[in-house]
Amino acid sequence: MPTPSQRTKPVDPQIYRDQIAATLSLADNPRNRKYRDEIKRRLSAIKATADAFAEHEDYTAAVTVYEVLVAEVLKHYNDYFDEYITFSLILHGCIDGLDSCFAGEEENQDLRLRVLQSLFAIYRFSTDSGMDLDEDIPGLLISNATPEERRIIASWVREALSQPKGAGYSFGHYDVFLAALERGTKR
Repeated sequence: MPTPSQRTKPVDPQIYRDQIAATLSLADNPRNRKYRDEIKRRLSAIKATADAFAEHEDYTAAVTVYEVLVAEVLKHYNDYFDEYITFSLILHGCIDGLDSCFAGEEENQDLRLRVLQSLFAIYRFSTDSGMDLDEDIPGLLISNATPEERRIIASWVREALSQPKGAGYSFGHYDVFLAALERGTKR
């Protein structure tokens, strides 16, 4: 893995999308009884790549890989019911990795916004599905975001509130989150 100064091109997210698609296709073969272990191993390896980029302070590359991993896991979460434990573990790891990228890039507003979008996507998915990832994403976003970033997040929460929901249990979570964001921006 080249260091940021050695890399001449940015990390191609399609490479990771293709790897994840190939990984998830293992579940399509019902004769392969060990596919769960292989899916876990391969997704963990992709997350480890993102973690390694973050450890080497190549936050742009790390966020690119985390973004793809988060988007693909969320997109396929309900397609592979047997994988919910693996998917949840991957999302937990991505939350931690994204948080380290966010903290490491105080001056890069574009990258910080990408991190916020990925974290909010995880929060929205878990809230809308009634799933408890046992992570305090709202607390993380509120305490680490700038006032302008909190205003952006608040607009995403308002949009989520405007979308029709099934049972309505997520409205309370969004209302509390929005109130906390608005309190935080007035400081």
